[in-house]
Amino acid sequence: MAFQINVRADFGRVQAILNNAGKQVRFATAVALTKTAKLAETEVKAEMVRVFDRPTRWAINATRVVPATKQRLVAQVWLKDRRGLPQGKDSNFLYPQVFGGPRGRKAYETRLMQVGWLRSNEFTVPAKDLALDGNGNVPVGVIRSILSQAKAAGGLGYDSNASNSKRSKRTVQRAGTYFVSRGKSTGNPLPRGIYQRVKTGFGWGTRLVLLIVQGKPKYRQRLRLGKVADETTNRYFQREFDKAYAVALRTAR
Repeated sequence: MAFQINVRADFGRVQAILNNAGKQVRFATAVALTKTAKLAETEVKAEMVRVFDRPTRWAINATRVVPATKQRLVAQVWLKDRRGLPQGKDSNFLYPQVFGGPRGRKAYETRLMQVGWLRSNEFTVPAKDLALDGNGNVPVGVIRSILSQAKAAGGLGYDSNASNSKRSKRTVQRAGTYFVSRGKSTGNPLPRGIYQRVKTGFGWGTRLVLLIVQGKPKYRQRLRLGKVADETTNRYFQREFDKAYAVALRTAR
């Protein structure tokens, strides 16, 4: 996924020059487009910090500028997926944050579905009182413990499925026991969700960790890429073109 910065009709002076462009003009235009794209990339990073709750370093650095050339007068700012490749519509990382809409299934949800803790149309949402990690996500330790006790850890880098060993029992005792409630429709008083049974000073208690919902959770639009691109282009492109054009004229003599 990318947004493009190019020479458009509202830059009348530049478009008029391009109509009779020599190689210096096209070079200057390519330089200006690329520098404007880099400025837009900086603005996108600032927007991520502003709208997201403690975004990860990976998220902030998930951009890449594709420079313009004399033959291709378009500069682009790509948003990359988790493999570092240009991100398409079906990626589940930033696309929902840019355009809104449902998120994709998380890897741990797929595992929980495979072992029967989730149905095919169900997803998880963190409980309101669950302490998230420094990046605003469900802590890895919580996910690891849930998958281990659900016997769903294999294939996700966790080989610690719960067993009857003393070490496994000690681990479960420290983390608390996780279990899934089938919901009130089955006679269970607890709403559909994944719970943790923990020992307190007053005995054993139960707390909701992940609420289970039907249908994909939806994101609202938060990262305004199109607006950031337009504002950056309007603010900086003409300046960058004038500077690059002046250099091109001097070096052409």
